Amino acid sequence: MTDTTPAIRLLLADDQLLVRAGIRSLIQTLPEYVVVAECADGLEALERTQALKPDVAVLDIDMPNLSGIEAMRQIRTVSPETKLMVLSGIDRREVVEAALEAGCHGYLLKDFVLAELQLALDKVMDGSCYLSPKIQQQLLDAMRTDRREMLQPPQLTPRQEQILRLVALGRTTKEIARELSISPKTVEFHRAQLMERLGVRDVAGMTRYAMQHGMVS
Repeated sequence: MTDTTPAIRLLLADDQLLVRAGIRSLIQTLPEYVVVAECADGLEALERTQALKPDVAVLDIDMPNLSGIEAMRQIRTVSPETKLMVLSGIDRREVVEAALEAGCHGYLLKDFVLAELQLALDKVMDGSCYLSPKIQQQLLDAMRTDRREMLQPPQLTPRQEQILRLVALGRTTKEIARELSISPKTVEFHRAQLMERLGVRDVAGMTRYAMQHGMVS
């Protein structure tokens, strides 16, 4: 930053005074940035952001009156140009995903070092997204798990497998009912359940599924 370049203005919100003081002291060592407001809860953060229009709002998640996530949602309306960064000790996937959905541009865990804080702020100001390495790894692992679960075929009951195979072999509802000694209505019920579980809409879809999974030759 040159003498003529204005400092990047930060709003800092955390309900713990000592935490705010510690973060402020670290930010004071970064010549590009200046803290223009400190807030002890989410509602105050929203009100001060609306009034001051800081460049970046650095918010904790767990705050009284208004959570960091809800504060971010509302800040996007009252000060859309303000970048949003979470600074929290919470690393649970559902919280991180909620923060990202609320519009945060960065998620930094509180075990950061000064260099990481500057990197996170710089990336957020550049329009990029910054996530702590631990958060990145957790989201990557979750994506891999979700993909594996999507690729796995749905679990069918033995009865459903019987009916699916017979449908794929071209049996009618009455023929299936007679072969399995059940009522036609029961067959129809299982067929409807199968189509919903397999994500298909008709007999052709059920037949394709059965052939793809080696249930009929």
